[in-house]
Amino acid sequence: MADDRLLDQVIELAHRVGATGEYCRAGGGNISAKTADRLLIKPSGVAMAGLRAEDLVALRLDVLRDCLNQDQPVAGDPVLAAARAARVGPDDGRRPSVELLFHALIPDPLVLHAHPLTINALTCNADGPELAARLLGDRAVFVPYTDPGLPLARAIAARRAAFSDRTGEAPPPITLLGNHGVIVAGDSAAAVWRLLEDLTQVVAAEIAARTAVARTTGPTTVAPSAATPTPTFRPPASLSPPPGAPSDTLVVPSVPSTASSATVAATSSIASLALDPARVVLAVAPLLRGLLGSLSQLALVAADTSDDLRADSLGPGGQALLRGPSIPDQIVYAGSLPVVIDPGAPDLGAATIAAVAAFRQVHGHDPVVALLPGVAALAAGESLAAARNALATFRDALQVARRAEAIGAYRALDDRERAFIEQWEAESYRRATAASPSQGRLAGKVVLITGAAQGLGLGLAQELIGQGATVVLADLNLELARAEAEALGRRHGAGRALAVAVDVADEASVQAAVTQVVGLVGGLDVFVSNAGVLRAGGVFDQTTADFDLVTAVNYRGYFLGVRAVAPVLAAQRRVRPDDWFDIIEINSKSGLTGSKRNFAYAGSKFGGIGLTQSFALELVACGIKVNAICPGNYLDGPLWTDPERGLLVQYLRAGKVPGATSVAQVRAFYEAQTPMGRGVRPADLAKAVYYIVEQDYETGQAVPVTGGQTMLN
Repeated sequence: MADDRLLDQVIELAHRVGATGEYCRAGGGNISAKTADRLLIKPSGVAMAGLRAEDLVALRLDVLRDCLNQDQPVAGDPVLAAARAARVGPDDGRRPSVELLFHALIPDPLVLHAHPLTINALTCNADGPELAARLLGDRAVFVPYTDPGLPLARAIAARRAAFSDRTGEAPPPITLLGNHGVIVAGDSAAAVWRLLEDLTQVVAAEIAARTAVARTTGPTTVAPSAATPTPTFRPPASLSPPPGAPSDTLVVPSVPSTASSATVAATSSIASLALDPARVVLAVAPLLRGLLGSLSQLALVAADTSDDLRADSLGPGGQALLRGPSIPDQIVYAGSLPVVIDPGAPDLGAATIAAVAAFRQVHGHDPVVALLPGVAALAAGESLAAARNALATFRDALQVARRAEAIGAYRALDDRERAFIEQWEAESYRRATAASPSQGRLAGKVVLITGAAQGLGLGLAQELIGQGATVVLADLNLELARAEAEALGRRHGAGRALAVAVDVADEASVQAAVTQVVGLVGGLDVFVSNAGVLRAGGVFDQTTADFDLVTAVNYRGYFLGVRAVAPVLAAQRRVRPDDWFDIIEINSKSGLTGSKRNFAYAGSKFGGIGLTQSFALELVACGIKVNAICPGNYLDGPLWTDPERGLLVQYLRAGKVPGATSVAQVRAFYEAQTPMGRGVRPADLAKAVYYIVEQDYETGQAVPVTGGQTMLN
């Protein structure tokens, strides 16, 4: 096969495998191709779905194969030493896959290593060798779990040699790796893909058949070993509220918990499933942001409350997974074990804090995933992409454990095996390459902006995301907000911009939006109350409907937003007592001085300053600073330029500019009012946001950004 054609085959197969979470996740799995004397292999941490030919690392095959038979000690990890020695060309920082040695020893032109969910039900199984022999015969070689790197490569070589000695034939193209995954080799992308799909179908058929039998005869109970007792779920004493409790409050007695990897405190499936997942996440996620964040920033937290997750977490697979992780990728991306939190605890916040503290005491590090059986799973990361990947990896592990229990008995990596992965330098590197923390003055901060689908709110979002923020665009026009968030995500990275629907004047809508934000990212650091409307008119002709609309959006909307976000910010402060969080109202110069024939707007903004000062006095005890920014006129935004409802048109019709007969004359008039000769821009507003967020000794202030048009006395 010509070199160019071979590279095309590698990329075709990598993209096909990476297109679905069934076969690999994030930077997991690897792929390689061989020429006469070289191995071309995927770098560690690069996703299959995005692999390019220029990404592949070229290594000398003879050096790698010599490493398999070399018993002389080397400094550091022998795989890394072999990779350095085999490097073709200068080291450009790309590190080849940690499993490069078995790619070198298998002679086929194309070698794929994947972590399939269905196939891993067989490989992560105490009955794996017997199942493989019965289902596949000599179509596959099964290698019991072996530590990755040189030991695993040598174990594969030994099993392949034993197969040939026994059968007198070449080893088959499928190698099953206990508690790891599968290797499939061939001479073309189509051949490898066909083998992978056929193998998946064989195992899937076995799972389906055994599941059907279990439904008919009842589940088979597999007795665990004494060293790894099966966690048990104990039902609560009662689901009835105590005397005096509100009728809509479900009080479930807490079950005493320990931090043992083999024990979980949880309510019964009935009790757990009766809880409102959104309310549970709202209570837990902001605390996890603080508890699992770094010294410099809070974590981003992704949540899953799907029916499948809730059911799996309570089933045999969920219980089995708590004995230990399934494969190295789970350890790398989602942690070896989740922290388990009782979702029915009377004080869910206290239960969350206690569970994380107990986990740290036992394991010596923070968890990545929190499991509330029957209700939710949450995962933390330095970025939303990392948190989502951790959560997806944990969901995968749950599915593997469920399917493994259906056809046998789930085999977890034991304490020694998982400790090796946790401490192996090569996997630490892969974990680091998967992380993508943002940079900038707002690095790691979540900023929720109302009225952000267009205008000054959108311009502000565009500025803040450029300084490292994760921005949530909240707007009544959800379709437009989503389109703008997607555009920002394409420029700045997946998960950096999100959209939620909100009507800021509607109490239920505001609370629903904040609850959704917590479910998407875990909480927020900065709330920008930007949504606003303006209806110009004099006291003799302003309609009551217009006055009420302006008041509802600008004044009532600010209050509703603060009331919804303040508990979330206060919860984060509960576990981050040295951190400050921010509420910022985008006010107006009209909040500092009266505005002729614009009293409804000016009155709402004057009221906003009063709310800001009052909120500041009350919320400072919760670690929340409350300030306002009073910008001048954003003459380039749709608020001013819309041909039907824009302020230029409104002010022309209302006669605010004496003698003006066109919108151009109105614009020129307002530009002339500003000493700096122009209207405000989003970048000007962003600088005020940075000041407010970065300082920790100002609250209750109204910061003018008016080009000198309005000055404080």
